[in-house]
Order: sequence, then C-alpha cells, then structure tokens
Amino acid sequence: MQTPMQTMIRALIPRAATVAATLSLATSIVQAQTVAEVDEIVARNIAAKGGAATLKSTTSVRTTGRGTMQGAEMSVVSANKRPFFMRNEMEMAGQKVIQGFDGEKVWMAMGDEPPRTLPPGPQTETTKRTSQIDSPLLDYKTNGTKIDLGEPLTEAGRKLHHLVVTPKTGPAMHFYLDAATGLEAKMIIDVEENGQKTRMELQFSDYKTVEGRTVPFTVKQFVNGNQVGQMKYEKVEFNVPLDDAIFRMPKIGR
Repeated sequence: MQTPMQTMIRALIPRAATVAATLSLATSIVQAQTVAEVDEIVARNIAAKGGAATLKSTTSVRTTGRGTMQGAEMSVVSANKRPFFMRNEMEMAGQKVIQGFDGEKVWMAMGDEPPRTLPPGPQTETTKRTSQIDSPLLDYKTNGTKIDLGEPLTEAGRKLHHLVVTPKTGPAMHFYLDAATGLEAKMIIDVEENGQKTRMELQFSDYKTVEGRTVPFTVKQFVNGNQVGQMKYEKVEFNVPLDDAIFRMPKIGR
C-alpha cells in the first residue's frame, strides 16, 4: 500500500515533467529570439557599410591621415591586403617608424635602426585580427565566430546595440553599434600580457561613403579609459595594387 507521501510524489512527477518541458521550450524560444536579433543587427551593419558583396570584393585598402599619439603629432599611411597583410608607415617628431605584418610575424623598423621581429604573443594575435580587411561580423557563422547579445548602452543620447564577438582564437571583442545607423560607434577588447590586463578601446565617427563602402574618417584610441591617440583620415582607397613584398621585413644590410 502506498503511503500518502508516495501518492503525492507520484502525482507530482507528471506535473514536474510538464513544467520542465515548458521551461525547456521557453528557453529555446528565448535563445532563438536572441539569435534572430543578433542576425538582424549584424545584417543591418553589413548593409550600412555597403553590403556583403561589395565588402567581399575588397582586396586591399590604403589610408592616409594625420593624428596624435601620446600628445605628439604624426602622419600615417596604412596598407592592408588579403589575407592578413598589414603595413603602417608613421612619421612622428621627424622620425619614421614602420610596422609590418606578413601574415606570420610582426616586425618594426625605427629610424636608422635595423628592422626587428617582435616576439610572438598577444600583440601578434591582435595584429592578425586587426589586419583583416573584413569585419569579424561578416560571415561570422562560417568563420566559427560566436556572437552574443550584450547589455545595450545609451551614450551621448544614442542607443547602442552591444554585441559580444568571440572568435575561434583570442579574446572577445565588444562591438557597440549605433541603433539609428547600424554602424560601429566603438569597439572594446581586453587583452592580457605578462599577467597584466589592458582594456583597449576604439571610437569611430565621421562616417563617409567611398566607392560604395561606408567607413569612419575619425578614430580615437583609448587605453584603460585614457585617450592615447586620434587619427583623422584624409584619403581612403580601395583595391589599390600592393606588392606582397612591402609587407615583409626588409633584410638587414639591404
């Protein structure tokens, strides 16, 4: 004979199963809605920048601009080429500095000093990500990138969507997109090197459309909340011919 407690437990089991199934269904619905919202935000961003087809047709980018770094004025010519080539030529206080990335290693040449390879580490991985022409939002699922919906933000009267973008390797990147335009307002990334954590932030503004692509002409740089630099671009060129050799470290003695 069943005790009253056993009878009660048996009566509750089907109800508990129903509640669990309902909660599971509700969770699935919420997750599906979140994925749909992320995809909608991403799709609007890609469209605002010129559309997937136009962005994918970009083989190289060259920018020319002027700005400040740690209070010093500088001029910069940057070049990027698929898949991971990057070269920055900076002139500051009469001294020329060149930083390059050939897809595998980061190198630097300062003034009359011989070029040197920078040691591998977080900086190399960060350079590889930033040297890519395509936004990490473009074809993110195909590339194995995960995007979660973060807490929205209201800043300077603007509502910003918050996307937490986690690539297959490397730290997550926090993209804040203007809800009105769909374009990036800022990007934040936290990096750690030698046990020290650093928050790097880029703020984007002054968007203009060049050859069907909408790009920011002003970029401000912050480290741990303090502004360390600003760049204003004078010219942005797409699909310019660039020899692979310019991205490789020059041989010493040449």
